[in-house]
Parts: sequence; structure tokens; C-alpha cells
Amino acid sequence: MHKMLLLLLPIVVGMVFYFKFFFNRIAKTFSFDTSKKAVKLTVWILAICFGVLSIDMFHITAIVILHIFVLDALFVLINFLVKKLIKKDCTLWKKIYGCGALPLLITAVFLIVGYCNMHNIVRTDYTVYTEKDVGDGYRVVLIADVHYGVSIDDDKLKETSDEIGTLNADMVILCGDIVDNNTTHEEMKSVFEILGSTKSRHGVFYVYGNHDRPYRDGGTFSAKELEEAIKQSGIRILQDDVISIDENLTLVGREDRGYIVGETGRKSIDQLLSGVDRSQYILTLDHQPMEYAENGKAGSDLVLSGHTHGGQIWPANYAFEIFNINDGIYGHIEIDEDTDAIVTSGLAGWSYPIKTASPAEYVVIDIKGEE
Repeated sequence: MHKMLLLLLPIVVGMVFYFKFFFNRIAKTFSFDTSKKAVKLTVWILAICFGVLSIDMFHITAIVILHIFVLDALFVLINFLVKKLIKKDCTLWKKIYGCGALPLLITAVFLIVGYCNMHNIVRTDYTVYTEKDVGDGYRVVLIADVHYGVSIDDDKLKETSDEIGTLNADMVILCGDIVDNNTTHEEMKSVFEILGSTKSRHGVFYVYGNHDRPYRDGGTFSAKELEEAIKQSGIRILQDDVISIDENLTLVGREDRGYIVGETGRKSIDQLLSGVDRSQYILTLDHQPMEYAENGKAGSDLVLSGHTHGGQIWPANYAFEIFNINDGIYGHIEIDEDTDAIVTSGLAGWSYPIKTASPAEYVVIDIKGEE
């Protein structure tokens, strides 16, 4: 804990001094005398508040402050270029830049768009083709990362469930993080009751995510209570399990890679597919979009995941790609010539009530044989 505080201290100090410059600039633009003690004190108080509040990355306040910081830093650079390229004094630009309105307004737009994006659930469609015999094909609905309690209530979830029920799906896949540590016990029971009632030919299947089971003190339900609620809702849990749906389709549900299972961890995809008829279409469910090369080599035809939230807060989606945090971030990915992957951005998101990098969605996947 002390080491973490020492690591964060330089960041806090840096943010405080940056926002001291930011608020001082605004004060000067509005003709306040920045040499007066009252103005100095106000600027320092605002700067310290912004610096300290920017550190709690699990709170929306930090996201707002960081947006203001990044955008204002961009305008500092633009202001430097304006001064270099335009030799004469530009009074209008000087006032616009000085008052700090642009980073504040753009941040407000981000928040409004992100809020609307989070609360407007869309349907996203993909079609994948295979040389294998899949009969008349399959329709799979993929849902992940509901993190129930962040943005969706029972009415909205029921509306979405009923909508999915009209799609003639062969199965509904719940690909993890349906709940998290902030979901109440009643919300946990409610979300699975609603999703478990979603109509499909073969039913609703579920794999654990890294947030579903209690992972720190403060949760209102145990892992056992979670398991019982899921099963009582008629949902089948796949936890390093392999099942045949019919003569053409095998479903593989993996334990989450972040969960400790005994001394050996979760089973490898090679272990799970040992003895499986490779002429069948193999649909693999894994909350975190990782081990793509292993899945392709082992014989998976399609890998479905969530976890990334499509980045959730722009530009985190680009940071995920640059630092290769996951094998896939969002959308349809071709692992190799025989294996596809689809990563959903999720029905909601984690912690923050906004999504600026991707939509809130459920995914409809049509699996068809090549003609």
C-alpha cells in the first residue's frame, strides 16, 4: 500500500501543478489579479482537488478530469503552433484558449455521447462461413459484460431479452461478467432470471468472467450462491466443459483464465478438445480474448469473447491495441484460415456509466456452410 502511494505521489504532484497552470490561465483571461492571495489560494485549492481526484481511476470523476487534462494539453500544443505560425496577436484565439472552454466543452460532449451510447443497446450482426457440415446453419446470440447495476435495470434487460427471443436463435451465450462485486444479491438473482428466460432452441449457456465471482471483500453474494442462482434460472454453466449440441456442433466453455483452479489452473484448449470429433463445428467460449493461436491450432472454428468492452473509454481501445493487452479488442477477427473470433463490447460496461469507444450491444452470429 505504501509503495503504491509512493508511485502515485509524482503523478498527483504533476497533475496539481498542471491544473495550477490551467486555472491560473483562466483567471488571467477573466482579468483576475493572480497576485492577490485570495485568487492564488482559489487556484491552488482547485488544482489540488483536481490532482487528487484524478488518481481514483475506478471513479467517473477521474475520467472527466483526465479528459480535460489530455484535451487541454492538446490545446497548449495548438496554441504554441498558432504563436509560431501566426506572427500577429490573435485576440479571439487568445481568449478562446485562455478561458479553457474548449477542453471543458469537448469533455461535456464526450460524457453526453458516452451516456447515450451506454444506455442505447444496439444489435450487431456477423456472418461466418465454414467448409464443415453445419446443416441449415446456426444462429447464436452473444451477450457479455452486463456488469448488472451499472446502467441497465430490469425493465431494459427484459425488453432486450424479449427482443432476442424473437430472433429464432439456436442458443444464447452469456460470455462472462454478467455481474460484478457491486451487483447486489437481488440484482444478481434478477439478471439471471431474466436472461435465463430468453427464448432459443437449445437454451442459454454461460461461462464465468473475471468479475462474476466475488474477488474482494464487500460482495453481497458468494460464489456458491451465484452458481445456484444461475442453475435455478435454467442456464447451463460451462466450466472447462465440452458438450455436443447435435451431430454437427460441439460447444466448448472455458474457465476464466484469471481464476485459480487448483494447482494446475484451467485446462488447456488441447486438453478440452482431446477426443473431440474435429469434423464437427467447434464453438469455443472464453471470456477473455486470449490464446488465439492456441485455439486455432487446436481446432476451434469460432471463439467468442467479451471482457474488453471494446475499450469502453476512448482512446483506451487504441492503447489496448498498441500494448497488445488482448489478442482481440472488438469485432470480427480472423485468427487463421480456419478459425474466426468475435469479441463483443458488451451489453454495458464496468464501473463507469459511459461508453465512448464502442456501442452497448448484443451480437447475432449466423454460422453458415460455404456454398
